[in-house]
Amino acid sequence: MRGGQKILVLGLILFLGAVTISPGQQAEKGEFSQLAGTWVGHGAGEEVRFRDKARLLVLTVKHKTEFVFVVAPDGSINGEGTIEYNLESNTSGLDNLVASVHALMGLAQVPSMGIQNRTGAAGAAAAEEIGKKTSEVPGVTRIQYDAPHLKNGPEIRHFKFTGKVTRGPVKDKHGKEVEGLLMILNEVGNFTLPGGEPNNTLIAEYEVNKVKTESPFPCWSPFIEGAAVVRPGPGGIYIAEFQEQGKHRQGKKVWEEYAYVWIARQVSPASVK
Repeated sequence: MRGGQKILVLGLILFLGAVTISPGQQAEKGEFSQLAGTWVGHGAGEEVRFRDKARLLVLTVKHKTEFVFVVAPDGSINGEGTIEYNLESNTSGLDNLVASVHALMGLAQVPSMGIQNRTGAAGAAAAEEIGKKTSEVPGVTRIQYDAPHLKNGPEIRHFKFTGKVTRGPVKDKHGKEVEGLLMILNEVGNFTLPGGEPNNTLIAEYEVNKVKTESPFPCWSPFIEGAAVVRPGPGGIYIAEFQEQGKHRQGKKVWEEYAYVWIARQVSPASVK
């Protein structure tokens, strides 16, 4: 097991062991008491942040995440997790992301239900600058470059988050819109290194015609705007699943196609009387 994976697993085990449902929560009846308790989840995503016109360079940001959270009977959510970032020059697509996250969750592939994004301008600027460097080099006729990558390899960050359970429209198996349960995990804006030091910045490194350049790149949230559909799972627990793909997230023309997916399941229902 690689060092980064050990940190991911160890951090989540320690937090999961510390998560408890207080007696006050157990005694309190709430609208969403059936969903109350401890949940665990996995997620993945990828987004093309820049593709130059000559298609010499495709900058793709990727992540995988593990997280744990508690749902209170009133539907409020508090949790934390770890995320591993990487930069790559190819994409795998939403179907592969969904399949891999299902495998991590120990769930069989199931038909998705209908589900109908905060990375700052600095990220777009850095990606655009990388593209310019590959296509605007004076005095050369053939560009030689090393595609962008994270200077320190895949990087781990820890994060805390909030969210809520609500009611809203979902599509049933016949495609008809009905009222159902939805789960929203708020976008994350603050990250820390495994030791607890705040750090929201990644360093992208690339080389054009033997000249190496480093650019700061912001950490991005594993969760984007939108709601997961909550459904009954095996053994009386519940499962929430979110997946979304598209182009130009948040209307950013410099950002191309994207795909995000996360799945969470209830592992320790609260005893609400």
